[in-house]
Amino acid sequence: MQSILLIDDKKAQLAELKSAVAKELRDEHVIIKTWAPTGKERDPKAKFDELTREKPTLVVTDYDLTAGGHTGLFGSTIVAWCQQRSIPVADYSRAHPDLLPRDPDLFEIRVPHDIEPATFIAGIFTGFQAISDALANNDDLLKARSAAAVIAAMLSAPEAENEFALYAVRLGPASGALMTRVTDTAPDDIRPTADEKRSVLAFIAGHILLNAVLRFPGPIMSLAALKAYLATDAAGDSDIQDLMAEARYTGPFSCLDQFYWLSHVDEVLEGILPSDVQTETAGELRRIAVESMVKRELSRHSCKRCDGQNGGFYCPFTKRTVCLRADCSVGSNSWIPQGARLCRIERDFFDEWAPVLGL
Repeated sequence: MQSILLIDDKKAQLAELKSAVAKELRDEHVIIKTWAPTGKERDPKAKFDELTREKPTLVVTDYDLTAGGHTGLFGSTIVAWCQQRSIPVADYSRAHPDLLPRDPDLFEIRVPHDIEPATFIAGIFTGFQAISDALANNDDLLKARSAAAVIAAMLSAPEAENEFALYAVRLGPASGALMTRVTDTAPDDIRPTADEKRSVLAFIAGHILLNAVLRFPGPIMSLAALKAYLATDAAGDSDIQDLMAEARYTGPFSCLDQFYWLSHVDEVLEGILPSDVQTETAGELRRIAVESMVKRELSRHSCKRCDGQNGGFYCPFTKRTVCLRADCSVGSNSWIPQGARLCRIERDFFDEWAPVLGL
């Protein structure tokens, strides 16, 4: 039985969140547990262990859990407990959203404060549930060489395995809790069960897909990245959406945004890219090709360096369209996963921070 554990020290808000998540899921087979920590519970860790004895698919916690009397209990503690057991965990802060960074670590999930939290939580839950179900229903996935191989097989995209692998080149140092769990099985008399392996593999594959592959456009791109790739802010318009319908990504976490397979977008454009037009960048050439298909001129993006003429790449930090011009963007594998080949860093932003960060 799949389950979610919601944790908040304000009972009214907790009940409201539970109701909203249940409405989003519309699945009577999903158990939604709640916990409002109080000072009467002398050992909150014991209470947490009791609530997660049957391992939930997802835990969601508020950042400040002190209102009930546990003056030292915070969401960061819940996150650490979950990571020790490879349980996906999302955190948020209703009252003080600035207390948490907008961007999570690789093995953490941040609930955005600018969208409906129940919608996001339901999307994260169904994504991890789909990955867990795929591993449970296909023993061959457990024999895969890596999490990247699992993602590629699960998405029926074996040709993308090498690209997915580039998102996980520094997987070990990303989580001390994960490495501790793995090295605990080093003694000869300890053998992890198949279920334990599936649990860890679902945890790793889900976070790589959510926090790396979908966040940094490469083989899969968001709508914002599609706009950059086509060098137009009109990529969300209905006629272009119809044109790119076959390129839509529909795998785990797809309900969190509009995502597209890069290879399928290129298939749509194949054969219509004009050969007799000279452009400064490939992004402009793609926009011209799309204009020929939708029979209208498309709006430009907001880059002042080229007046929206160029494009082709996306800066995941400034959230803007960039191109290969030296004054526009720069590549950096120390800032961006190696598999994110549609990402470049906006030049002004990079020059401002690279000396400080030593990158």
